[in-house]
Amino acid sequence: MANLQVKVCGLTNVADAIRAESAGANYGGMILSQGFGRSISLETVTKIVSAIEMPMVSVLVNEDIDTAEHLSRTAKATAIQLHGKETSAYVEELALRGDWSIWKAIPVKGKTEVLEMLTEWEPFVDGIVLDGWSPGSPGGTGTKFAWEEIGPVRDKFSGNLELIVAGGLNHTNVRDAVGYLRPDTVDVSSGVESRVGKKDKQLMELFMRNVRSLGHRQIGQL
Repeated sequence: MANLQVKVCGLTNVADAIRAESAGANYGGMILSQGFGRSISLETVTKIVSAIEMPMVSVLVNEDIDTAEHLSRTAKATAIQLHGKETSAYVEELALRGDWSIWKAIPVKGKTEVLEMLTEWEPFVDGIVLDGWSPGSPGGTGTKFAWEEIGPVRDKFSGNLELIVAGGLNHTNVRDAVGYLRPDTVDVSSGVESRVGKKDKQLMELFMRNVRSLGHRQIGQL
């Protein structure tokens, strides 16, 4: 638990990225595919990565592989988070093109679907992002899923596969999510915003404080 990581996703400007890093985030996430509420330009990406030192995650949806590589290199990404209909061959090729981890997002409908997707993707990726499911959306909607139902799936993860938990997290519920799911990383976006794309310094600090307070406890004994 002491190694529980925090990713603040959906960073859209330099000031918020600096605040997230100062609050203690281990990762910053940027939506590099266009057409979403927190999508940003490459110009903004360059400004953000020039201003901070924390590791960055490139969040992509159905990009062709050359574009995915270019975007992720521009972001100086240490991980690429995929939310589209990528194939295992795509993932294998993308992994070879850079020194980055590959995370595959799974919109959680139920335990059976998660187990099926875990079996499908575990041989090819470094991490699985469990995200809330919303019709017609690849993720990032702030939708919570049934942590207590999915919790037992945690035991199916191999020791080499990271679990990243997203979807509706905020400072009031992150302790419960961690208790049920025992993740390696918690991923927050809308839960620390004052409006879409604008992070709130106080909410980030509250979220971080509640996560770090779990450091001395055993997972599952909250």
